[in-house]
Amino acid sequence: MGPVPMTFCNGDCPHDAGTVLAVAILLSLLSAAAFGTGDFFGGLSAKKTSALNVIAFAHAVGLIGITFLSFRVTATISGDAILIGAVAGIFGLIGLFYLYRGLSTGVMAVVAPLTAITSALVPALWGLLGGESLSVLAWLGVLVALVAIGFCSLPSNVGEVQATVTPQIVFESLLAGAGFGAFFILFDLAPDDVGTWPVVGARLVTAVPLVPFILLRRPSDLPAIRAAAGTIIATGVFDTLANALFLVATTLGDLTIIAVLSSLYPVSTVILANRVLKEKISSLQFAGLVLALAATVLIAAG
Repeated sequence: MGPVPMTFCNGDCPHDAGTVLAVAILLSLLSAAAFGTGDFFGGLSAKKTSALNVIAFAHAVGLIGITFLSFRVTATISGDAILIGAVAGIFGLIGLFYLYRGLSTGVMAVVAPLTAITSALVPALWGLLGGESLSVLAWLGVLVALVAIGFCSLPSNVGEVQATVTPQIVFESLLAGAGFGAFFILFDLAPDDVGTWPVVGARLVTAVPLVPFILLRRPSDLPAIRAAAGTIIATGVFDTLANALFLVATTLGDLTIIAVLSSLYPVSTVILANRVLKEKISSLQFAGLVLALAATVLIAAG
């Protein structure tokens, strides 16, 4: 079989505004679920090997899968789309670097929610400045979603966390969120008819330099990487799937809505941690889950 003719909403999308919005919301929520699941498996992987190793090999797995998919979607390689994706990947890597550095300081109760909210707020503001117009209900849904993101991002033992919060930690958390936000914006700027090639570009810029570096300079890490192979593969699959779903969603709806709903990823991480690892859901996290549902209803109603 040849490539599947698919040009993400290039004349073949439903014309009913309500249907388009519903599909965009669904894809955004699926993207959030995939992001959160990828984070969950990434956290499990990081217990066996370093975060750098997880990122490198998870992105390598994602690169293989998304390249195959991209050729199935459209046989024509888009150099411009790969370039946009590569730039987005650099910003995403900056976000990951400062996020993990911030989390390692022990102030997760500040770093995680601040990063998550900023990663949603930056593209939302970009969409607003770009002329996106939302209804009052939709804007209310966006605001509720931002609160939900913050609550769900808090660690379940937030009351027990004791660490010094410095201006540098706050700044780097904002920087991490801005990096992820820029990643979302660049994906939204990619043309609608280039398939998933921007995701290929994003994975190329991280996997290609990092994997050889680890193999050549840190061979002692390989046993730990092999021990975490299963969860690393799952991390790569879900994280790359999330990026692809987000990319498709941006061709159907406003970036403000897509970015905010996709940033609800802590919801699935909290649920998985509860169901699989038996971690307790705190009252704030539960409030976040309820608010996430309310935000989705408000945005859909708007």
